Amino acid sequence: MMTGEDLAKARKALGLTQAQFGERLGMGRRSIADIETGTSPVRLIHILALERLALTLAIERAEPMLAPAGIRREALDLAALIRGDASA
Repeated sequence: MMTGEDLAKARKALGLTQAQFGERLGMGRRSIADIETGTSPVRLIHILALERLALTLAIERAEPMLAPAGIRREALDLAALIRGDASA
């Protein structure tokens, strides 16, 4: 499971401050800080929101490596389905 420290590393890898990250997730900076320091737990919804935000930023910035590897694979599988590629 992801820790608060892992979440902080992922946020920093996306080049976002706690305030920017919180804004993109609909959370306050203090809530993000509490999660990152372990005061509040990292929940599945936080992980899913992080993955979705990373995918969005990868597209916005045209930097596919911002998206986690699993998300990139799923995006490629989806693209193959959309194209009608039978090998997907």
